[in-house]
Amino acid sequence: MKILLFWIFIIPFVKGGLPSLRDNFRLPVHAHEGEDALVTCVVRNLGENTLLWRKQDGERRTSKVLTAGPNRVTSDRRFSVMHNEAPAVDGNSSSGGDVWVLVIRDVKASDAGIYVCEVNSNPILRSFHTLEVISISLQPPGSLSTFSNITLNSDVNLDHEFTECCRDLNVSDKCLGFCNLRKIIDGQTGEEPFNCESDFKQIVRCMADGRNHVPCCLSEGIPDICQDICRGEYSIPTDDLKSHVSCSQYTEQTLACIADGIAVLPGPPTNVHIEAISDRSIRVEWSPPIQKEDTITKYWINISGLRAFDDNREQPAEGKNTKTDVMDKKTDGDKLKFFQKKVDQGVNSTIISDLEPFTMYEISVQSVNKHGTSLPSQHIRTLTLTPQSIRPSNGKAPELPDIRSCCSRKGVYHQMCVDKFCDPVKSGATTLPELMICAPWAKESFSCLANEIDHSACCKARGLPPICVELCSGNITSRVDFNHFKCIQYMDDLSNCVLQGFGVLPSEPRNLEVSNISPNFAIFHWNLPKVLGDTVTSYNLYFRQLQAGKPTYKAIPHVHDPFILENLESGREYEVYVRAVNDHGVSDPSSRILFKTEKESVLEIEEEEDNSGYNVTSCCVQINVNPVCLPLCSYSAKMSDLKTLAPACGREFNKLLRCGAGGRDHKFCCARRGVPSSCQGLCTGHVSDDVFSIAAACLPFLGNAIQCFEEGAGYIPSPPYDIHATQVEEGKITLRWTRPAEGNVSMYSIYFHEVPANASGHDVDVSEWDGPIINTTEVFQHIEGLAKNKMYSFYVIATNDYGSSLPSAVVTLNITNGENVTAKGVPSSPTDVGIMSRGADYLTVSWHPPRFIHPTDTIVYNIYYRPVEYPKFLKWSTDSLSYKIDELQSNVKYIIYVTASSEYGESRPSETLITWTDPSYAPILEAVTIHPTKFIREGGSMTIVCGALGNPMPTVEIYVGGKIISSERTRYLVTIISNVTRDMNEVSCYAENGIGTAAQASRRVVISRRPHIKAPMLTFSSLGDEAVIECEVDSYPEANITFSYDMDGEQIIASGGRYRTQIEKLHEDIEDSPYTSRLYISNVSKEDEQVYYCNAVNTFGSFAHASKLTLRDKAVPVTDVAQCCRNQNISSSCMVACTLFLDIDSVIDNPACINDFHKLMRCAADGSDHRSCCSQWGVPRRCLDWCRGEAVTDTELCALSYTQPIVSCFYEGRDRIPGPPTNIKVQVVSSGTAQISWDPPLKNPGTVELYRVFWRPVGSAESGRNDTKEKSITINDLKDGVAYELVLKAGNHYGISKLTEPIKFSIDDSTVIYFSSAATAHQSVNVAVAVIMSLLIITALLVAGYMFYRRRIAEFSSKIANGISFSNPGYGRNTDTVQIIHSEINTETTDPPGRSRVSTSTEWREETLEAPSAFSSSNEVQPTVYEELRLGTTGAGFKRLK
Repeated sequence: MKILLFWIFIIPFVKGGLPSLRDNFRLPVHAHEGEDALVTCVVRNLGENTLLWRKQDGERRTSKVLTAGPNRVTSDRRFSVMHNEAPAVDGNSSSGGDVWVLVIRDVKASDAGIYVCEVNSNPILRSFHTLEVISISLQPPGSLSTFSNITLNSDVNLDHEFTECCRDLNVSDKCLGFCNLRKIIDGQTGEEPFNCESDFKQIVRCMADGRNHVPCCLSEGIPDICQDICRGEYSIPTDDLKSHVSCSQYTEQTLACIADGIAVLPGPPTNVHIEAISDRSIRVEWSPPIQKEDTITKYWINISGLRAFDDNREQPAEGKNTKTDVMDKKTDGDKLKFFQKKVDQGVNSTIISDLEPFTMYEISVQSVNKHGTSLPSQHIRTLTLTPQSIRPSNGKAPELPDIRSCCSRKGVYHQMCVDKFCDPVKSGATTLPELMICAPWAKESFSCLANEIDHSACCKARGLPPICVELCSGNITSRVDFNHFKCIQYMDDLSNCVLQGFGVLPSEPRNLEVSNISPNFAIFHWNLPKVLGDTVTSYNLYFRQLQAGKPTYKAIPHVHDPFILENLESGREYEVYVRAVNDHGVSDPSSRILFKTEKESVLEIEEEEDNSGYNVTSCCVQINVNPVCLPLCSYSAKMSDLKTLAPACGREFNKLLRCGAGGRDHKFCCARRGVPSSCQGLCTGHVSDDVFSIAAACLPFLGNAIQCFEEGAGYIPSPPYDIHATQVEEGKITLRWTRPAEGNVSMYSIYFHEVPANASGHDVDVSEWDGPIINTTEVFQHIEGLAKNKMYSFYVIATNDYGSSLPSAVVTLNITNGENVTAKGVPSSPTDVGIMSRGADYLTVSWHPPRFIHPTDTIVYNIYYRPVEYPKFLKWSTDSLSYKIDELQSNVKYIIYVTASSEYGESRPSETLITWTDPSYAPILEAVTIHPTKFIREGGSMTIVCGALGNPMPTVEIYVGGKIISSERTRYLVTIISNVTRDMNEVSCYAENGIGTAAQASRRVVISRRPHIKAPMLTFSSLGDEAVIECEVDSYPEANITFSYDMDGEQIIASGGRYRTQIEKLHEDIEDSPYTSRLYISNVSKEDEQVYYCNAVNTFGSFAHASKLTLRDKAVPVTDVAQCCRNQNISSSCMVACTLFLDIDSVIDNPACINDFHKLMRCAADGSDHRSCCSQWGVPRRCLDWCRGEAVTDTELCALSYTQPIVSCFYEGRDRIPGPPTNIKVQVVSSGTAQISWDPPLKNPGTVELYRVFWRPVGSAESGRNDTKEKSITINDLKDGVAYELVLKAGNHYGISKLTEPIKFSIDDSTVIYFSSAATAHQSVNVAVAVIMSLLIITALLVAGYMFYRRRIAEFSSKIANGISFSNPGYGRNTDTVQIIHSEINTETTDPPGRSRVSTSTEWREETLEAPSAFSSSNEVQPTVYEELRLGTTGAGFKRLK
């Protein structure tokens, strides 16, 4: 989907992409007969393709080519193409580019039809455009029927039909039903309103028809924010929350006013043109309106003098019928504002006089009759002229004066100065260095340039500073110096003033108009200048956006009428003017036209305006509103933020509303803005109903309320704060307070009321007090006439002309004679306290905030509760409007009330609740529910539902495959497991709530899955034996299992002859149990040594596993077990175990053989080190020496507990693990270098993957080590005369052999000398001491071992008497369970020949379990402390490593 969106939306915008017509406007184009019709086509990325305009012939079903590219093809000269290819200016608006306009001049009725914009790309692109020609004979509707009983008592015209206007403004066809007033009233528009909201702006404009319906709307009581439709405007709701106002209840009144106004009000004047005719006067011309021309009594010309060229428009006020022609002319010093001029009916032009020279004015015209006025015409801006620009013209530009000759006569001889300062055309491009060079001749140059004409007035009008105006006069009295450098930036204006004074420039272009306004472009038209129009060569167009931060005009040079202005922003207001260009320069600006582009989206963000001193966000921060919700703490909050943050900020709604209201009473404004009385609690910042019910009923009016909040901020006073009583006397009290921070206060009103005895805060509803009121202008008040020893409450309200504040905090105290107190005002009590939910161990209490509270007070709510029989209340505090009281007793009655606290104190208690908790009972689990119920596929998903009853609510946990997945305190726990795997076949639910016994329910899940096979990659067998290839298949449903010679399973091996297959289910009682399949090959031959495939197929897929059958010679035991037993002096009663292989079962029940067990193990180890296998089977370190044929210290324990796994490892490694190398030889190669060679082991020689060699000087703690796959190695760096000892071992990935017996040698004169251990009997004193210490420790250990041995023998004999026996050592062992297969031994990690790696003596002693790559260091077994002591003796290490 992302790729698709990329191709649809991104590629068309990439430079050099494919052509696209997606931005076209395909709504019908309307034109009156005799006018010019403009049909627009927008093409993106046209590239080298050509655009064709065609007209379809409906009857012949053909099309006629009108234009190709910019060229006309048809013979009808009325057709042409308007397209500009000038590049963009300053990287902004393009000067044509993508817009191709078919121009049809003097359009006829026969021109109506469908026009095709076609791009000859591959594929061909076409867009279709409808032209509708309106006959000039068409007139407005005549007599209209009436319809009554809408909202007005008079008859209402309902036949207002404005479809043609809607078509002219490109309203979409589906929404044309809204262009008929009767269809709107009858609900027959044919489309839902929200589907046409983007067209409502054009529809409402056509509906108002240029008439001003506002007076009628005011008389009907329509709120001001709902009167935009009465002016022909429609504000599309934006992302600003204020724009979402509700006016639907005034729709009928508004439509009735429009219907009445259409019948009697005049339309606006048309064809308004403005021409500046002098420096103080402007001519305004217009045509009478089409609507109600005969009823017009006068016209109003609205004139606004702008302080600067970039002033925003000021809307004209309603005209007043006075006796003067010029009305309401307002000035601010010498800065003009708005005024009106009245012109009688029948006059279609007037001259506005007494204006300021070279000043910007904005002008519009309104029609007036006895019933009202039209809306103003389009606003047009223009500049009054300067005096020098008013010169007659004979149609030909006069020649320029000979300025160069004047300069030569006055002594200006520098050629560059003559070129620049003596040519008025070139002087505008003068640079600062040129001015510095020509400064000595500046007086002469500017004197000649002025040509005895004072151009100062023009320069002043153009804003030149005084020091530069002197240059315009031609009379320079001072020396030109660095002070004149600032004039460089005005040289272009100075040059233009000079040319204007010479009368060689054309006047301004006339009658600038705009048409075809779209979201991104508009088309401009204008007429030739009145003066020297025939000398114009081109025009410069200037435009800017009327927006803060964008005051600069952008210029597009060399344009012609008409011109397409592209790349505009949608929904923005622009100002445009044009200047004419001839050979001498540019004219004055034309009148300026203002227009607004259409909106592409309803989400046009408006500028935030907050001119009040009240800061909503600061209030929210003070009362600790969640920072996440702060975007809503603004009068310009966004609807998108409200939708996003509503779930997270619902609990903050009351705080947000309180700060929005700001402690002001906005109910009067809200009533004026149409907020119903049921929702006016929003306007005080306090709602008494549930937040969600309020949101549902009043959300449409939230924008109305926010507008009132913003309007009242800074005008309506906020509440007084810090109200407190300073003195209480007999029947008297003195109150003081602090003036509000915002809003002027004209008066304070003090309300007070007697509090009945034993009344709670809720019983005294201060919002409904009808007691005495005291008014004052001071910030204190003495109140007398109070009853003694009675409780009273007081609060204060601030008022002014704009409204009143909400009540202040409440002071409540007992009027006691003579008591001087300082009782501060605190919030009123929380209201509407209730129970939201309950359980056996909890109650959830909710309430509404106090009605009287200062907006910036931080409120904390205190919840007091106790069992009825318990005398003391417990207390919890929170800033939320609800609280869950936990750890309650079940089935107990509780008393609860709530108070509100601020920094000034705690309120009176709310009403008191008495309620019960629920009774408790132990959890009960429903049956585990799993969806889908029948078909769960591996890789898919499943939904697990655990339902539990119980009170208190239990904690429910879900376990899948023995692992906890989810845990939550709930009634129903639902978990979705994605990517289900085959081991997720057990689902359990567990529920516990501390009452009774926890409940548990389980269910086995059958997961449908493709086959998966586990099998060894290598299977070993010997020639003539029976080979067994075994694989375990896990699948569901049951798979079809076969053996084959190929991976695809086509060459299947069938049972018969030497081959036999067997399939058995591992667990008959489990539906989806795995299966074991075996292939038996009897009498194995060399030809059987190949790869076999175990294949499994079911409905979900297939799986094939390769297993190679490898043949090897039958293992020849290194040791004759019987002979070994005799050599070890095994007692005759135990010799029965010494058969072909160790038969430990025959002696395990004989206690007399316990002492011979270490001898039996030595013979059974057969020269191999099986410790790796034993470690995997959990044999502890103290028994591991048996695994390599060495004695152990705890014989009886090892015999009792670990004989079976040790002997099983002997069986397993018998045919896998090699024996030690044989026939070791040492040969001198050179001085310090010897070659070590050996023969393969006698046992399993073909399985050797690596040899490891150790050597060291006799008695040294460090040794050398090297690994090799060869049967020889070279050792370097040997020293002559030093005795060395050498051992080897062989290994593979199954295990290693024992170390060989140490070979001791030395090198002397290139001769190897072998010697026995006796030759190294010399021991140092330190060694002797170590030996003695070791012997003492050993003796102590032997004594302790003997005592332990006697006790264990007794226990052992007792167990034998009770019938304990050992089963077959191979039982339960799957010899292929753990297999680490290496296709080859990585010799790159071994040490290179001749270089040794230094090892410590401990490493040598314990380096017996592995070789590089083949042997894993994780299988190393570190020695015990005792072993370290014993093996530290010289020579003992080699015995240890045998």
